[in-house]
Amino acid sequence: MKKDEFQTLLKELGLNKKEFSTIADVPYPTVTSWGVSRKGRVLEIPNWVRQFLFYYAKARTLEFVTNEICQKLADVKKV
Repeated sequence: MKKDEFQTLLKELGLNKKEFSTIADVPYPTVTSWGVSRKGRVLEIPNWVRQFLFYYAKARTLEFVTNEICQKLADVKKV
């Protein structure tokens, strides 16, 4: 994964690097170093990050849908 793709995915999910580092339990300085060239070498973004963000997005969607269904059921019970 390239740095620009990582940043785009974070933006699409409404996350910044600090939030991602907390959710993924990765030190913030590590996350900010990904994709940066140091001494002629680019620190690669780990392969697991793309899948992590994919499943994070799925989990967020599932949580939203579940909350909506529970709210609708609660509203029906009130009537």
